[in-house]
Amino acid sequence: MDDLDRRLSALIAEVRQNPAQSIKWRTAMNQLLREIQQLPKLKKSTHPNYPDAFNRTLEWFFENIDEFEPRAPSISTSLVNWINGYLGWRIQDLYSPDKDAPINLDAPIALDSGETTRLELLPDLTLSGLDGLIENAQKETTQRIALQLEIYIEQDPEGKLKNSYPRSYPECNCQFLSLRRVLKDPPDKFQDLATELNVKYTTLNSHWKRKCEPSLQEIARTLGYKQESGS
Repeated sequence: MDDLDRRLSALIAEVRQNPAQSIKWRTAMNQLLREIQQLPKLKKSTHPNYPDAFNRTLEWFFENIDEFEPRAPSISTSLVNWINGYLGWRIQDLYSPDKDAPINLDAPIALDSGETTRLELLPDLTLSGLDGLIENAQKETTQRIALQLEIYIEQDPEGKLKNSYPRSYPECNCQFLSLRRVLKDPPDKFQDLATELNVKYTTLNSHWKRKCEPSLQEIARTLGYKQESGS
């Protein structure tokens, strides 16, 4: 078993052994997501909506990971073949002539007309039957986006967060603040961060509100998050 297979085996076991959304589960799932996105031979497509197909595949992966069974010759090969089996159909859907028809209940992407079936959770609403199915789909999508947003914050692949900071205070950048305010549990207080960075509280708070929060919201939208109109 090579290093990749050992990592995948350990992460899959960790995810399966811990309750969903627990700290250990989230940590293992984040690492597993990184490994999945770098798997050799993962199906790709030049279709502009390929990210939608991939995001939908990740939701399926979250829901069905307990059904994955490694086979010869390796865990990595088994995993990429298993994922490609579903991803291939989702890519095929992108080229289907009825791709603009109303989406299925489990579809994580909004219609071109602007309608949405996901992501805006309504905790005060009593749901049953069909509404319950929609709520479950929304929760699964929210979990997937939250995990991908965590990965984005940690890696900041484009440097968008790290390069956004108040003048003369590069350490007070959006990546650092996001790590301490979004990913840390419990989050650090703004006043404590201002003291640590030797920055005025008003400067830090203003930068977070004017630059960091809008950037995180935009990143979340690129990952598939959509709010209902009027929310």
